[in-house]
Amino acid sequence: MSFAFRQRRKSSEHRGDSLPVSLPLATQTRIEAGQTKMARNTFLSWDTVANLNTDVGGIFIGEGCPPSNLNNSDRTIMAILRRDVDGKTVYASKSSSYLAVADDNNAALRFTAAATLSLTAAATLGANWHVTIIANGGDVSVDPNALETIDGAQTLVVPDGGAATIYCSGSAFYTDGLAQISALVSLMSDGWGAFAIGVPVPVMTHKGVSSPPTNKSYRYVKLTAADAYNTGFITSESVSGTAPLLIATGIVSLAGSPLDGQTINLWNSEGRIPRAGSSAGTLQNDAFQDHGHPIVGSDGTGGGVAIVNGAGGGFSPNNKTSAATTATTGGTPRTANETRMKNEAVTYYMRIK
Repeated sequence: MSFAFRQRRKSSEHRGDSLPVSLPLATQTRIEAGQTKMARNTFLSWDTVANLNTDVGGIFIGEGCPPSNLNNSDRTIMAILRRDVDGKTVYASKSSSYLAVADDNNAALRFTAAATLSLTAAATLGANWHVTIIANGGDVSVDPNALETIDGAQTLVVPDGGAATIYCSGSAFYTDGLAQISALVSLMSDGWGAFAIGVPVPVMTHKGVSSPPTNKSYRYVKLTAADAYNTGFITSESVSGTAPLLIATGIVSLAGSPLDGQTINLWNSEGRIPRAGSSAGTLQNDAFQDHGHPIVGSDGTGGGVAIVNGAGGGFSPNNKTSAATTATTGGTPRTANETRMKNEAVTYYMRIK
């Protein structure tokens, strides 16, 4: 069989067909002499330029090769095709972070938890290498090697419930765009992703409303000091003074956030509310507007309390003071250690990424 195939190949060369190609004799000699050459062991390592394919899985198939090499190369081609083309169409389940390698070509990787998919260098994976990512339990962050990019960015997030196919060009990575669509759908589906970064949001957690989730591509902080919700995202907290003049601050710590490194006031701990103003960031304590009251003077004649006229001289007219009375419409005065409006306490959160 091998002899007959070999004869057909020879005869085709005489007809001038383009598929059977030969390399220069020097190249054949180097290969046959066992010189160093990277074996073409995978489907993607095969070259689209025919005369550059001089071996299959390390089996020399250049001109002058032994007839047995043709039989062996055919078998090797079948094995590689079965492994790389058909055998990788099923998906593999991943429950933690994973490094994608050349053998993952054409695979579907289903992540059942939040994880990071690191990518081997694009040059190693080669052009046309591709893999499908399914996020089914948390966001999956895709992280190319070193300074390589994916869709022009350093990283890509496939949101929980989304999927994307990643393609390698040999020097960078690209996707089918489904990750971005899934991200937009995910952001809008639960409502929390619709709020702008830096906008405090009051949440009635005391009525059973859930806090913003912490396993999404976006991230919130709770404007409360020493709260576990903020672990790792609010640092260098400071609390000073006593209520109602307590001051509580912290520093946002999240790479990629426009607020990273910024000091924020923790409103829930301070009992602070926002106020429109032209000088953003100005802090004010509660205050009572200054005002004055007229005093009816008396020297005590005929009863009452004598009020001394510090400027000298008598009062005119000479009237006496009377006991304090409660306003007929205001009712019993409400007093506290602060001036405040009628309110209901709520918990503020703020999106930082």
